[in-house]
Amino acid sequence: MREGSRLLGILSISSAAIIWGSNGVIVNLIPLDAFAIAFFRVFLASLVLLPFMIIFGRHDLTQIKSCWKPLLLNGFFLCLGWAFLFASMKLIPIAEAVLLNYLAPVFTAILSPIILKEKLGKASIAALIMSFLGIYLISHEEMLYGGSQDLLGIVYGLLAGLSYAGFIIVSKKLREGHSSLITAFYSYAFAAIFLAAISRPMMPSLSAMEWTLLLILSGVNTCSAVTLYLFGLAMIEAHRAVVLAYLEPLSAAIMGALFLGQLLGPVDILGGALIILSGYIVARS
Repeated sequence: MREGSRLLGILSISSAAIIWGSNGVIVNLIPLDAFAIAFFRVFLASLVLLPFMIIFGRHDLTQIKSCWKPLLLNGFFLCLGWAFLFASMKLIPIAEAVLLNYLAPVFTAILSPIILKEKLGKASIAALIMSFLGIYLISHEEMLYGGSQDLLGIVYGLLAGLSYAGFIIVSKKLREGHSSLITAFYSYAFAAIFLAAISRPMMPSLSAMEWTLLLILSGVNTCSAVTLYLFGLAMIEAHRAVVLAYLEPLSAAIMGALFLGQLLGPVDILGGALIILSGYIVARS
């Protein structure tokens, strides 16, 4: 793998992760439920990407007969992942929601022996224990003193991580034979169909600022950032992509503190560090 391509892949995934850190702030400023926001995110993103597909990927637009099933599955994972993540962000601090979402590598390690018949190594077992401790540390206050909404936020965050694990696995497989543009476009389109069926969204009554935030979430944080991520994923090893993506919870923590006044305590930071370390161990092993 050429050094220039690797560097471009690193920059692409790092940029995407930092941009994603603003998702929680935007979601909390838009007065819609999580599933409606997720729908408009992928629906508007599909519309933004459609002209690019027509111009640059006209041949690819119809040549999906061999991969429509994994694209459909990718859209399903994307639908659940973003809807659950946004729901979690509306109930608990966004940095905590993002950290729970980034348990995806750990969930992959748990499912691999069941689905892929792979052996669970000692390093993965240690990572699992570490991640469970991290989950407890960042959520123990909600579990002990919080209400049902706090607990629901934690559950949504864990479900988002499980869905994200499926999205990463399928996306990596798709990127072996298809461009990031076609992978992103069809994933968004199928996700929009799933979310429309689930949430049955109506045209919302939003202010100009709220519409602007929704367009930023769709155009910048989705079209640009996810396409950057898929582009970079084809240029670097999967474990490096996982590690670089952990810039997102750092970015989310900073933006949550700056814009929403959500400060993490020492125990939360320690729990987050354990989750990040566990994900890195699983990715490396």
